[in-house]
Amino acid sequence: MKKVLALVLCISMLASLAAVSFAEEAVTLNFQMWSDEQELFDKLIELYTAKHPNVTINLTCTPSNDYATKLQAVVGDADLFGISSPPGLAEYVNKGAVLALDDLIAQKGTDVSGVQGTLDSTAIDGKVYGLPYKTSSWVVYYNKDIFDAAGVAYPSGDWTWEEYFEIAGKLTSGEGANKIYGSLNFQPTSMWWRVPGNTSKATNPINDDELHAWMKSAEYCKSLSDAGYQPLYEDMASDAGADYSGNFLQGKYGMFYTGDWAIEMLNTAIRNGDGFVNYDIAPLPHWDGEEAVTPGAPALLMVTSTSKHAEAAYDFIAFCTGAEAAETLLSMDYFPAWQDENTIATYCEGKTAPEHIEFIVNQTIISQVPCDALYNPAANVVKEEVSLYLLDEQDIETTEENCKARILDEVVNAY
Repeated sequence: MKKVLALVLCISMLASLAAVSFAEEAVTLNFQMWSDEQELFDKLIELYTAKHPNVTINLTCTPSNDYATKLQAVVGDADLFGISSPPGLAEYVNKGAVLALDDLIAQKGTDVSGVQGTLDSTAIDGKVYGLPYKTSSWVVYYNKDIFDAAGVAYPSGDWTWEEYFEIAGKLTSGEGANKIYGSLNFQPTSMWWRVPGNTSKATNPINDDELHAWMKSAEYCKSLSDAGYQPLYEDMASDAGADYSGNFLQGKYGMFYTGDWAIEMLNTAIRNGDGFVNYDIAPLPHWDGEEAVTPGAPALLMVTSTSKHAEAAYDFIAFCTGAEAAETLLSMDYFPAWQDENTIATYCEGKTAPEHIEFIVNQTIISQVPCDALYNPAANVVKEEVSLYLLDEQDIETTEENCKARILDEVVNAY
């Protein structure tokens, strides 16, 4: 009996040692992220490690333009990493580089109620591979002084892309260096032109009907330039065309559309004395006869399939995507993926610029991009072809035909 008891005690001790969680071990996690998010994650790491002093998180940030390329080379050495939208998640799931999180969510009893909608929309084959920490919502930013000078009522509530075009014309005035444009556009190599198509729920150019909606969206954006209501795309082709917030702060553009992140950019520039515009926001327009929606995309955090500290890495990303971290995101003007009545109220509370901040959250948000690994290469093909159209180097029919042929040859048949 003594021998049996001793054996049981020995087995129990060994089991206890084996069950020592990461909370009692010294753990170092390697975390890859793009540089725009460094300030946010420096803060979240500080908050997390204060409660988990045994965990060290080495955050490596790469400039946004180089991040996708850099990540492909280093993901195997990382424990966790971030992706700015669902197609990137699908890409790394296809590579086998991402750990499915369903078991850890269940084992840890993680509360995902505030992000359940996003988890459902980004699940792949019914499994969760990434947790969302922020999302986005597109709106129209407008210069109230230009509207006042033109005697045009501010846009509010429900309006259409047809009305946007009409208003842009009314706001346009002057010539040369003194010209006021009703609308601000972007570089021809950007993808902003597709947003009117997104509001028709066209998000994936691999599908012919959605690609066609994107072509009509490109035509619409170019028609604004052809009418003189916004600059010609050839005039926006330089790096200066990418600085949409800086361009808007010049006070020469009546309105433009972009995501909620521009609020922080504009407010920071105004506080720093880098320009001033008396601005507000309005909901994104919709096409006549269609329901009002706005595109958005969650940014996600993943645990790599090669991580030796998967439990610790998961615990950190669960913290970053939960209700507690949402308060930090809100304090830094991010719109967290975790959404409940308190989050929405806090996001809107006390903000005076823009006055109608509630339009960020009071819209029906649809995913701007599909959780499809082929989306990014297909979108790159369309971006190349549409830029030629916007620069008057080919017509829209040729553009659409080229897109279909190249997507089939370079994407669908190549992967």
